Amino acid sequence: FSVASHPLLRTVQLCPPRRPRTMPSPVSGRTRSSPRRTKSPAKFSPSAAASEPKKSPSKAKPAPKVKASPALALPKIKPTKSGVLSGISALGGLLLAYAAMGSRLQIEVPTGPVTFLNFAVATGAAYGGGFLLVPKFLIDINFSKSPDKYHIFFARFIGFLMCLLSHMIHTKAMGADTSKFAAIMMSGCAFLGPTYAGLKLNPKQTPAGHMPAHVIMLVAGILAATE
Repeated sequence: FSVASHPLLRTVQLCPPRRPRTMPSPVSGRTRSSPRRTKSPAKFSPSAAASEPKKSPSKAKPAPKVKASPALALPKIKPTKSGVLSGISALGGLLLAYAAMGSRLQIEVPTGPVTFLNFAVATGAAYGGGFLLVPKFLIDINFSKSPDKYHIFFARFIGFLMCLLSHMIHTKAMGADTSKFAAIMMSGCAFLGPTYAGLKLNPKQTPAGHMPAHVIMLVAGILAATE
């Protein structure tokens, strides 16, 4: 028996061995075998490691702050002279509103011949006449701003209305409701006038400037709430 004569072994011998794949060379056009590429291990360099910037740990971003709506935001009360004076005129405005509702404080205040109505007439006519006749002078002594022609226009317009309302209070044109009308008018003036100016603007808070307006509103509130 011959091993070479076995039919299965002849089939094995007829199949040629596999050859490695060849690819043409870009230079000579000849085929060459493509060796497997192996990555060389990275070499550690002390100088490269020293020059590489250190990465700081990532910090969590703070949550965005939610801003309050300007319409809902309360005015910031300044802990200064303007803040204290604004509180005085605001207290006068509250007393005037309290009197406008028909309520009175059970306190006796010696005011002599001064009443709430004649005090409202005198102060309203004084400021109204100033805005009507000398608006630039009145604005200059109250604020550190030079008024333009638009400020002069509004000042004279408001001054005329103040003089007219003072005359109506003096003649008691509203009859029995004159005191209530005067209290409502001066309460609004207290909040929209000196109180707002002291909190939001930069008035001249001196005895010859804007300071008397705060005291006037407090005196008016005491007179209205104690009569």
